[in-house]
Amino acid sequence: MRRLAFTALLGLALSAAASHAADWPTFMGDAARSGAAAGTSQTPRAFQLAWEYELHAPVTASPVAAGGLLYVGAEDGNLHAIDLTSRRLRWLFHADAGIASTPAVADGLIYFLSRDGQLHALDAASGAPRWSFRTGGEARFAAHGMFGLPRDGHKRTDPWDFFLSSPLVVDGKVVFGSSDEHVYALDAKTGAMAWAYKTGGMVHAAPVQAGSRVIVGAWDSALYALDLATGALAWRYQTGADHKDSIMLGIQAAASVDGDTVYAGSRDGFFYALDVATGQMRWRHDAKGSWVPGTAAISAGHVFVPTSDGGVLAVLDKRSGRKLYDFPTRVWTFASPLLVGGSIIIATMDGQVHQIDAASGDPLWRFMTPERLANARGLIDAQGKFDHARLYGSRPDEMVSAIEHVKRLGAFIASPVWIQNELVIVNALGKVSAFKPAR
Repeated sequence: MRRLAFTALLGLALSAAASHAADWPTFMGDAARSGAAAGTSQTPRAFQLAWEYELHAPVTASPVAAGGLLYVGAEDGNLHAIDLTSRRLRWLFHADAGIASTPAVADGLIYFLSRDGQLHALDAASGAPRWSFRTGGEARFAAHGMFGLPRDGHKRTDPWDFFLSSPLVVDGKVVFGSSDEHVYALDAKTGAMAWAYKTGGMVHAAPVQAGSRVIVGAWDSALYALDLATGALAWRYQTGADHKDSIMLGIQAAASVDGDTVYAGSRDGFFYALDVATGQMRWRHDAKGSWVPGTAAISAGHVFVPTSDGGVLAVLDKRSGRKLYDFPTRVWTFASPLLVGGSIIIATMDGQVHQIDAASGDPLWRFMTPERLANARGLIDAQGKFDHARLYGSRPDEMVSAIEHVKRLGAFIASPVWIQNELVIVNALGKVSAFKPAR
């Protein structure tokens, strides 16, 4: 009976969240991180470019929108508020460090975390600061012997750790994770701390709401379910952790919740479906040694799972975990998918956006950035995959510069969003592109 009551309350909470998600005010659109565009029963068969906006700064975090404004944070520390009618800058707020946290908008305020360890709360209409909260510090994940490098006493920073935690605003609280290994819940109006929970690793994933709980993953490869009111631990689920090379390790992306099930990918090479109430595993999908670094989108019957080295978008039956089909992206995907009507939209690290039929996997539409079309450095081979010899040269351990070369293809690290019946996406070079359904 307790589980039935919990499920009923969860359903009511998710329905309430979905009803306020038309503007796309938070990462993946709603508190359940479903990735579904609200109120879109029609499936666009193609798109055409409507407008573009240049930020002139690198972008990692995904955009959000509310009240006629599009908000985009950049790694130069600027949060841009762009008027969606005039397509001009309404206001600009400069943080003291880069922004790699997707903002959240609620009750007239916008919240985001910057790389200097500050959670900012601004007036969403004007950009005026309201309050800030300082964590114990933000950093990229680092470990000894990472990627086979010598264990010489120095930790190596993981260049694939792109994101900081994106806030969840629910029940008057702002909940987010930090590199100081804590999950924080603050009063949304004042910034006063309600509670803090110490995990076993850095927390860069966004929390997801599950009824009266929040669920969040950490770099110790564990998922934590915490009581929203008190921060008390309800359950903890440990995924795999490779401590030899520190490669197949960590939960990088937000989980998503649907009914009584939470879905989460791990860098251990598996994707998990767990019971929301107990944390017990219902099934897991083997990604064949590939990280699952993005958040899955959820439809009525499917789960859409992005992978990195696997080079596929895996589409699974959400009840059994049975694979229905793979869509070949051929390259790494860190952006999370977007469900629009009966189609799924996925953006990849080689500067492409794919729209496919969600039921069959048939391609519907594709966009390539101009930089990807030019492929000036020849990073993409004849099969549409990354040419590792050109990418890494004689230094296969030199991943930082390789990633920078990939970004110059107009790579997509930020996730696509659906705003005012338009597809909006920002590439790593800071170009905002908006597409409207083709007539």
